[in-house]
Amino acid sequence: MTIQKLPKKIEKIKENALNNFINSAPDSQSKKSGVMKGKKQQITVTISPDIIEQLDKKAEDTGLSRAALINIGIRHVLNEGAKVGGKNN
Repeated sequence: MTIQKLPKKIEKIKENALNNFINSAPDSQSKKSGVMKGKKQQITVTISPDIIEQLDKKAEDTGLSRAALINIGIRHVLNEGAKVGGKNN
């Protein structure tokens, strides 16, 4: 008995199934995480409670929402750079 190759059609089906399996993996880069809300994308971020408290106080003082303040902060870092330990990065 000799080993025979699978017909091309079956080979292609197996290849597609393998690619679908790989692309559906949680760490696949083919999908973006988060939910689209209008023109914005919702994501999950973990922030320590003390920073949230300071953020909420600043938001209240400025009359902005927490989300607006976070967006302003992110935009500022992207435009001006971040200071970590007193040094610009």
